[in-house]
Amino acid sequence: MVRPLKVYKTYKRLGRYRQVVFVLAKYGFDDVVERIGPDIITRKIIKRRGRKKAEQPTAERIRLALTELGPTFVKFGQLLSTRPDIVPEEYIRELEKLQDKVEPFSIEEVKEIFLDEMGKEPESLFTRFEEEPIASGSIAQVHRATLPDGTMVAVKVQRPKIRRVIETDLDILQELAAMFERHIPEARWYRPKALVEQFSSTIRRELDFIAEGHAAERFRVNFENIETFFIPAVYWDYTSEKILTVDYIDGVKITNVEEIEKRGYDKKAIASNGARAILKEVFEDRFFHGDPHPGNFFVTDNSVIAAVDFGIVGRLDEETAEYLSMLLYAVTNRDVDKAIQVFKMLNVLEDDTDINLLKFDLMEFVDRYYGLPLDKLDAEKVLGDMLGVFRRHRIILPVNLALMGRMLLVSAGVGQMLDPKFDMVAEAKPYIESFMYKRFDPRRQARELINLFDRFRMMVKKLPQDLEDIVQKLKQGKMLVQLHHEGLEKFILEMDRASNRLSFSLIIAALIVGSSLVMQLDRGPMLFGFSVFGILGYLFAGVLGFWLVIAILRSGKI
Repeated sequence: MVRPLKVYKTYKRLGRYRQVVFVLAKYGFDDVVERIGPDIITRKIIKRRGRKKAEQPTAERIRLALTELGPTFVKFGQLLSTRPDIVPEEYIRELEKLQDKVEPFSIEEVKEIFLDEMGKEPESLFTRFEEEPIASGSIAQVHRATLPDGTMVAVKVQRPKIRRVIETDLDILQELAAMFERHIPEARWYRPKALVEQFSSTIRRELDFIAEGHAAERFRVNFENIETFFIPAVYWDYTSEKILTVDYIDGVKITNVEEIEKRGYDKKAIASNGARAILKEVFEDRFFHGDPHPGNFFVTDNSVIAAVDFGIVGRLDEETAEYLSMLLYAVTNRDVDKAIQVFKMLNVLEDDTDINLLKFDLMEFVDRYYGLPLDKLDAEKVLGDMLGVFRRHRIILPVNLALMGRMLLVSAGVGQMLDPKFDMVAEAKPYIESFMYKRFDPRRQARELINLFDRFRMMVKKLPQDLEDIVQKLKQGKMLVQLHHEGLEKFILEMDRASNRLSFSLIIAALIVGSSLVMQLDRGPMLFGFSVFGILGYLFAGVLGFWLVIAILRSGKI
């Protein structure tokens, strides 16, 4: 028996999918739509919605389409803007314009969420709770409130039923990603399915405000002795999975240079302190803010920088940190072969990567900047050029390294906006040197040697039992060998289409032969002296034949 709820969800999902396709067609991506779903979307449906003017740049049309598709797709575009190793700079700049500001939801809905999460309305928990939100986004909105002890706080309240909307859109995004990989060969190297999976994990984490609170607390501990960088405290008695209460930040957006000057804040100190804080996060703590949007950083009294919104964080695990250290060492020593070896260890090179051409581009990059004095280096340009090499050779970095690269790029850009003479390379040099030297710390080397010996000991200890298990499975016929093909998707698709057309042709031929035999009989209902069943068989065969011819002509292959 089909459950009514399942039918409703399927119907709603199809309606949303139809909307997504219409919006893509509307903004001039009808060629993409036809390639990913030729059996679903017809030219008539595409033309019905009309298009934006053709002179609009592709990047702008992508931004407009994502904006119209709503919160989940806007968030996906924002994620893409943090992947300069995949997305070209002109697209990054356009995607950075995406804003997830939406109309706030009512105070009545806020009260319902408080009752569900806290068992009380906000008026019973706070001495003052402002009904008008001070900020409203696609996932939550923020209200200013006052705790019973007089502390001013910001209360982040999750949007009602947003999880259901996001889950529906994630299903559609996963289907679209699979279609892109299946039908558009040139899109495969972007690994759209992996990108959507990463995005799904990220946005689901953003929906868990308890996890965000724990991340904020970890940042607060890391910066407890840094007076120039402030992390708001979390008030756990007023926090749940859908409600997050933290210190209220009364500050100026870090990119609002005019207001910063008006308040008399030290722009040079802000640029330097902000860069040092981010470099500390990356190279010392290995736990950094994963949403490098200037709107998440504010300047308060005494030129102190305050960070907010810890729903997305980046981490550098021990292995990735080791590879990063090796890569930095290789670049600073002009050892291009070592750099390529690190890429191979990271498993970021494609099978068809031209190693010689990659080596040439890396050597050109290193020679371009090697030996230049620090005051002649533009950190934003250096990082941009390096990421350009990655894009040309289809080197897709691990997520944590991509987030780190974007964080450093944003920091360099904001620093130069505040202080034209700001030198990100000079700020970064001591952190990078310390990070690299830690590789050769005797205590660390001793720990790694002990761990290696322990792993080897466990492997030797388990080896006899593993061999016995393999032999036992061979005896019992339980050993299974799986084969996985690579690069045959297009061939399989064409074979599938050819077999379908052949099957259609056989059915049509069978109908014609069968109808001809029936025509020879004088039994059953007759029309103008011919068997009705024979006539119907001919008609059905004709319709199928006409359909087959149209399909072949539309495919462009006869």
